[in-house]
Amino acid sequence: MYFQQYYPTYGYENRDIVLKEFEDALRISNTQSQLYNQLANAFLAIITLGFTLFSKEPNSGAVSFFSNHFFISYVFIFFICFFVLTYFIELQKTIVVNVRKVITLRRILGLDYGSLQLTIPNWRIEGATNPFCIKLFPGWFRFGSCPFWLIILVLNFLWWSNCNVISIELVRDYWWVINLLITFLSAIYYRVKFLELHETLFLLLTKMISKVLGIKLVDDFEYVLYRLKLSSCESERIKCDFSKLNELLVNIEDRKFLSHNGVDFKALVRGFLSSFCYIRKKTGWLKSGGSTISMQLCRTLFIFSSKYKFRRKFIEVLLAFWLDNQFSKKDILKYYLVSVRFDKGVNGVIGAISHFFSYKHNTTNVFAENNYSLTWEESFFLIERLSNITSTYTESRILSLYDRLEDNEKIDKKRLLDIYKYMEFREILVKNN
Repeated sequence: MYFQQYYPTYGYENRDIVLKEFEDALRISNTQSQLYNQLANAFLAIITLGFTLFSKEPNSGAVSFFSNHFFISYVFIFFICFFVLTYFIELQKTIVVNVRKVITLRRILGLDYGSLQLTIPNWRIEGATNPFCIKLFPGWFRFGSCPFWLIILVLNFLWWSNCNVISIELVRDYWWVINLLITFLSAIYYRVKFLELHETLFLLLTKMISKVLGIKLVDDFEYVLYRLKLSSCESERIKCDFSKLNELLVNIEDRKFLSHNGVDFKALVRGFLSSFCYIRKKTGWLKSGGSTISMQLCRTLFIFSSKYKFRRKFIEVLLAFWLDNQFSKKDILKYYLVSVRFDKGVNGVIGAISHFFSYKHNTTNVFAENNYSLTWEESFFLIERLSNITSTYTESRILSLYDRLEDNEKIDKKRLLDIYKYMEFREILVKNN
């Protein structure tokens, strides 16, 4: 199976080869950084010189030509500026890729600064141990964005100083609108060019909304997704058949999973109504939040805050839309199973199977033999355990979920209840009356 390797998850046989690769990557990174700084300084000097000449000789031939042919000249300078900006962007991205390579090779070589990160910053190449700490986007107010602001300054200044030659009165009166438009569109272009693999403008907007609402999200989505992909690869390596789990997961948690785009609004309304005891008694509904599988996965992976239920639910909705556009339904199911909590201190289906069913093999390594397969009863048990933090079970809830299944003939009810009784006997679960 192919997957993108960002982080050292393997060893090496010849240390000298890895060390040579590390030295070359470090040298290239330093050279590119120096080149970027020199070009940025040269660009600044050229613009400063241009402004000086423009202010001292406003009636020179070049300035007069620009004013007389303003539209054509401005469009020409506009494209030249964006060509230069694109060059700086690509150079900056190349620098970041090489820096990440240096950090990855350093980890492979065992060069971990550990507690020295108190003096060596772990968000810079000097002390970083995680390549995802180095962001593609340099930040709006760091030196890396200096070329962008210089180009914005040039374009806005040229428009402001010559807009009076425009024959359209409306444009002359609202010249500042054009300035704002130039700045806004340029900023969008600049930010889009620095998007990470799974980053989108919609995700950036969602992050901004979450800050306004006071909902704390993880800082590094790419690193979380990287670890998620590794867990998924591990589940495929052990060749465990999760087909029964997938079928029951969709049947119990989100029957419209394959048809919706990450959010089921009817389920959200039903979940809200089920929070009222009176309605639950009338309808026989179980209390639920109405979250889809995608929403539950987003809450597990990306949302720290457990407060502000309705605000958090709104962020879950936005993230679910983003997640559903980034990954296939098959991948989302796989990522869900390898990451969600199945019991207190038990995260991911691999850990859950080892925690609950190791007794069947008289070993803690359930997957010692390949092609491990769960029974229908075991699969139902695991799905019912999702997001449980009390290590308790209620027989009425189990039977209610069982009755809701569209095809429950596959599951032997007596064998299913025996699993719970045996877990109670082993003091893994406690029965609630």
